[in-house]
Amino acid sequence: MKKTVAILGLAMAVAFSGIAVANECPMLVKQLNDGIAKVSDPAKAAEAKKLTAEAEQLHKDGKHAESVKKADEAAKVAGITLQHKK
Repeated sequence: MKKTVAILGLAMAVAFSGIAVANECPMLVKQLNDGIAKVSDPAKAAEAKKLTAEAEQLHKDGKHAESVKKADEAAKVAGITLQHKK
């Protein structure tokens, strides 16, 4: 019985963490789009826009963890600090 409850609890935690990451992607993309508009270096802005578009597509494809990583990559290129969900 205890083992079943533990497994059920773990399954729920994994399921809800996936939902949290899925909801984070659009928030990160918005932060990036807002921040990229203020980047003065056109080459960095263009690269960050490209990476942001890739992050958005990964989100649409259901690859949320990859989307978050790509958003972090775009932020690094643009010099933007993203506010992630906790």
